[in-house]
Amino acid sequence: MPDINKAYTWAIQTCASPVVGYSQPYRNAGVVNGITHYDCSSFINYSLINGGFSTPEYAPKYNAFTTYVLQSGYLLTLGFSEVSSSGIILPGDVGLNPGHTEMCYRTGSKAGYGIFMGAHTDNALLPYQVSIGAINGDEHWERHFARIFRYGDGADGAEIYGYSIYVVSAILGNFWQESGINPGIWERLKPGNWTDLRKGFGLGQWTNVLGDTHGRLYQLHKYLSENGYADDSGPGQAKFIVDENLWISINEASDFKDLQSFLNSTSTDIAYLTHAWCAGWEGIHDESWDLRVDYAKRVYDYISEHAQDSSITSWISGNRYISTSEILNNAVLFYREFSAGGGGGGFPTKKKKVMPAWMKIKYHI
Repeated sequence: MPDINKAYTWAIQTCASPVVGYSQPYRNAGVVNGITHYDCSSFINYSLINGGFSTPEYAPKYNAFTTYVLQSGYLLTLGFSEVSSSGIILPGDVGLNPGHTEMCYRTGSKAGYGIFMGAHTDNALLPYQVSIGAINGDEHWERHFARIFRYGDGADGAEIYGYSIYVVSAILGNFWQESGINPGIWERLKPGNWTDLRKGFGLGQWTNVLGDTHGRLYQLHKYLSENGYADDSGPGQAKFIVDENLWISINEASDFKDLQSFLNSTSTDIAYLTHAWCAGWEGIHDESWDLRVDYAKRVYDYISEHAQDSSITSWISGNRYISTSEILNNAVLFYREFSAGGGGGGFPTKKKKVMPAWMKIKYHI
């Protein structure tokens, strides 16, 4: 089902990535020297794809749609409606001028204006070719578009979807220690049954404990089966984490009253977040803490550089110890699930682009 929030999130994260640039010859997410490229209309195309919209059949396999296609009214077929360009512009609105298009990041200081984001030009430094605001780095620059398109009722505009790279890295640092970020691995490589006690499985090594044969491991299997996922599905297990909604607010985890409070944290302290997850979700406080933090920092660095890597497409799973490169492959895919709802955007980390903090993004401050 289309979700403008996911499209909006992908756009923000892609603008923030240090390995994204502008190109018309390579506009179809072409990768050259490690840089993924878009032009203005292909940027909108891919944001919508990552929001679950059905864009033209030729996109993205052959080529993304063009600004000309947008001008011919294609957005209307996707559930957008044209609104007054002199009114209040909302986050997620698509602005269209002859020959150029971008998405609104934030409402402007006056009617008819907004801060927009998108693929601007190759006639700028790489950090500002695809960015929020102006090509000189001014992220507060406001502009007017001749036509404005809004998805659905759009009463309040789009909001950020998913969780920050810092939170995701903390979770994955723990999962690296637990399972090697492998959704198909059994504890000690010894396959078991879903009602077995003290036998872990999957990313978080879900286990039935305290004599409950229908505990966390059984509930994981039941959830995956009922929702059409294989038992070793990385995306399915990622979704189960949220639906399971488990949190023990003790020790380092006591700063968060529940799972959602942790997931929505705006902290950038990876060690603190890693410890909190270890106590609040894993229920562990042992000598492996420092190693979990080291893993989390390695994941953070890798995702920072590879969130947009088009060669990373499939989860690696199986009842075996996977390699470090395979672990990091899965880390990127988990990040995409948890941060952009399946999108491939990267959050700012190398300070190549000036971006607001997560709290500012979430509440459009």
